[in-house]
Amino acid sequence: MRDFHGKVVVVTGAAGGLGRALCLRFGAAGARIVALDRDASALSGLLADLQAKGIAATVDRCDVSAASDCRASIAAAIGAFGGVDVLINNAGITHRSPFARTRPDVIERVLAVNFLGAMHCTHAALETLLARRGMIVVVSSVAGFAPLIARTGYAASKHALHGFFGSLRTEVEPLGVKV
Repeated sequence: MRDFHGKVVVVTGAAGGLGRALCLRFGAAGARIVALDRDASALSGLLADLQAKGIAATVDRCDVSAASDCRASIAAAIGAFGGVDVLINNAGITHRSPFARTRPDVIERVLAVNFLGAMHCTHAALETLLARRGMIVVVSSVAGFAPLIARTGYAASKHALHGFFGSLRTEVEPLGVKV
């Protein structure tokens, strides 16, 4: 068991589903929450729910596929709470269509959100995670190691996460950062 009391936890894709649940659970464990999502309205509702439970939290509209948004959101998290202890790369999208009937821009968007988004946020937060000997969590899928019919772009994005973060683990774990 880890103690998250007082830790700063950044969650991407925070406004719905799993992201929302992660914010509520880490907040219940005493963490201070930084919730990132593209949906400003849903973020507002999440913030109200977190604050109603007495959870210290901030929210920031962030399109993880834009490196500049990621840098700005991580800077805002550091400004609000002094650093980042846990980064949860949860934001993700999918597609369902055979490759022959899928426009390349659809696959590019899936890769931009699922893989590049996690990479952008991790790069932006790495210095503070190293300083605080923090943790990087990446939400993946069975598609990251097994083929799925009509999900070529999604599978590629999840395979990329496994390769990238497995390799990053070898670089940062000796420095105290868990991946």
